[in-house]
Amino acid sequence: MKTMMWLKVKFVAGVGGAALLALDAATVAISQTGSGAELTAQEIAGKTRDAYAALSSYRDSGTVVSEMAGQKNTLNFRTRLQRPNRYRIDWTQETGLKGVLLPPNNGVVWSDGSGDYFQSTAAGQEQYAKPQKMQTMKEAFRQAAGGSWSAASTIPGTFFNQDFADVFVAPALSGRHPLAREKDAKVGDVDCYVVSSVVDLSKQPDKGKSGTASTMLWIGKRDFLIQQTRTRHVEKVDASAPPSDQAIDEAIKKSLEMQKKPVTPEAIAAMRPQMRAIMKQVQSTLKSGFESGVTFTQTHMNIVVNEKFSPADFTR
Repeated sequence: MKTMMWLKVKFVAGVGGAALLALDAATVAISQTGSGAELTAQEIAGKTRDAYAALSSYRDSGTVVSEMAGQKNTLNFRTRLQRPNRYRIDWTQETGLKGVLLPPNNGVVWSDGSGDYFQSTAAGQEQYAKPQKMQTMKEAFRQAAGGSWSAASTIPGTFFNQDFADVFVAPALSGRHPLAREKDAKVGDVDCYVVSSVVDLSKQPDKGKSGTASTMLWIGKRDFLIQQTRTRHVEKVDASAPPSDQAIDEAIKKSLEMQKKPVTPEAIAAMRPQMRAIMKQVQSTLKSGFESGVTFTQTHMNIVVNEKFSPADFTR
């Protein structure tokens, strides 16, 4: 049952994750007008970019809550950034999906100014179980983006004005996705402007996907810093297609790992008929053409700016 639940979640997440990468290529012109002294969504985005560009350092802590297939999961993170090239973002997954045995998801990406490093225990990143030196800052953050659920790309990418594999917030703030003004709201006790962006996947060049990708940003009125983001990707999925041999073998390996059994070619071959039957049963519970959706809500707290750090504050 644990294996079946993992397969179902993996199926939905895999489809959604693949489509997210397609969004970064979108370039959409923004046009919106305001009246009087009211700021437009574009003006708010511009002031946000300017606010981060003016900072010498940034520190916060926060959470990312994922919602997918009826399950919620929480990841905690801490951020330290200092110009020109010092940073440290670490994250810890608080809980696993109910009824599903998943490996821990802890990680850190950092630089004290002498090099860029990355370490992670997330599934699929076993080669980074020990600290690894990256070629560039951009490579380090790209490796960290997925395992940290974008906690290591949203604010760092805005602060350093870099594309760190953030396919939602960065395009919205830069104007590559359409942007609209929403009703003002609060995050905790902070008064915020709220802006949103929605992209129709079917209208993206050479993609042909059916679904939408949306972003909502809560931006502090006083300092124009991001207090919260919510990203959601919804795509229509054809669940009738049979699983590939590669997908079956991947599921077998994960099942063996869950049972703490040796992952050998013989064990994989022996389990293929059984796993094929299990995956067929999982597919039978999914409607052909159903909509898969995953939502990430990233909240930033305890924000401190222009603080003086030493290189020791950024070491592993």
